[in-house]
Amino acid sequence: MIKLFTLFNLAGLLLFNLFFAGEVSIVQELPARMDPGTEVRVTVTVNKAQTSGFAKLQIDLPPGMSATAIETKGASFTFADGKAKFIWMALPTQPSFKVSYTLRADAAANGSFPVTARLSYIEDNERKTVDATPSSIVVGSSGMASTPAPQPAEQPAAQTTTGANDLASAAPASVIPDAAVSDVPQQPGQQGPGDVAASRVITPVNNGEVLVDVTVKKGLLRGFGKLQENLPAGFTAVSTQTDEAIFSVNGRMAKFVWLNLPAKSDLKVSYRLLAPAGADGNFTVNGEFGYLLNDITQRAVVGSTSFNLSATAPAVAVAPPAPVQPQPKPAETAAATAKPAATAQPAAEPKHQPAAEPKHQAPAETAKAPVPKATSTPSPETGILFKVQITAAHREVGKPYFEQRHHYSGDFSIERHEGWIKYVTGRFDQYRAARDQRQAYIDAQYNFPGPFVTAYNNGDRITVQEALMIANQRWVP
Repeated sequence: MIKLFTLFNLAGLLLFNLFFAGEVSIVQELPARMDPGTEVRVTVTVNKAQTSGFAKLQIDLPPGMSATAIETKGASFTFADGKAKFIWMALPTQPSFKVSYTLRADAAANGSFPVTARLSYIEDNERKTVDATPSSIVVGSSGMASTPAPQPAEQPAAQTTTGANDLASAAPASVIPDAAVSDVPQQPGQQGPGDVAASRVITPVNNGEVLVDVTVKKGLLRGFGKLQENLPAGFTAVSTQTDEAIFSVNGRMAKFVWLNLPAKSDLKVSYRLLAPAGADGNFTVNGEFGYLLNDITQRAVVGSTSFNLSATAPAVAVAPPAPVQPQPKPAETAAATAKPAATAQPAAEPKHQPAAEPKHQAPAETAKAPVPKATSTPSPETGILFKVQITAAHREVGKPYFEQRHHYSGDFSIERHEGWIKYVTGRFDQYRAARDQRQAYIDAQYNFPGPFVTAYNNGDRITVQEALMIANQRWVP
């Protein structure tokens, strides 16, 4: 009987630990005060219990303060608009861990400032959040809150990233530092420790664009990995295939970052390399794949790949045939009452000739674009939406171009961002529907340069990962 009683007690204790000791919580260790113009270290302890998968730790800072990462525990870190974000595609395995960051106060800051922290995560397909206990820090000798002077332009410049997918910048320097941008014309490929190797193939698309494919042979390697591609001066890159990586572009550096490398032995990524106007001559791309082997940073050199561009050809070779479609109707009616086909054909030739010249004034192409709802971001847009971006360019074209170039006659919309014109289709409230539409474009062989899913929150473009978390949806491969 005593043994049975003891067994019940042990079972009860186990159930108690299971239901009450596994609560998710975060604790932020913030110093009581700091001097203006100085930095302090802030540590956040995350008790995640059995939670796994995607999560985001967001620190909200008041104006006059900024943050840089110290220890991220495998998260990608960004700081912009007063928000420091640690983002995990997969949380660390240990039930409790610590991250840290440097908190810097502007030289003009003075007073008491609140610093809040919130962890968002997915549990049972539901988005959940937990907040740290509210805390504040006193800057300067005054304990009274005052409005700090806004920080001059150095704050956003330090951490912002650009590119089609702006989820995060590459990993902090403490994990795998970025290599310096190199213009070495002939850099041979080099295999890294653990039989890790990478190779690159460049395929010309037109006189201003090439498609770059990189294959990483990683074998059984897991954990963190980063592919860095050094672009020629003036070029930019748009990802077309990421193989579960986070893609970003910063200046002449394009990066694919894996917080946890996929299990398959070979990774394949690709991106469109877009040339500046008038690019002519021979250009070179260099790169390397960085990874951790036994907690030691290693590198496999991709090597140099050269390609040639010519600025003599027109930017859009298929543009002239576009006006031929609307023109024949009036020509045909005149020709039908006139003479047989032998005289009708020469009569049609002069009509096409002058029509090709005003083509560059954009009446034919741009007038067509609004017909299939080819406008800027459709409005109003509320909540989470998903779309499919089919291509991007530096100038606006209409349906005739897509019919001729891509054999696509469907609807599309236009978004303008940082000098780019992005062509997107559809408005889906479910990620799966957008993903299926993307796959349908690929299966139909429309010749799009790698369509991909984009996400929006109340009309603002965000990352797909953030949209999935907000909408409580699952990612579909």
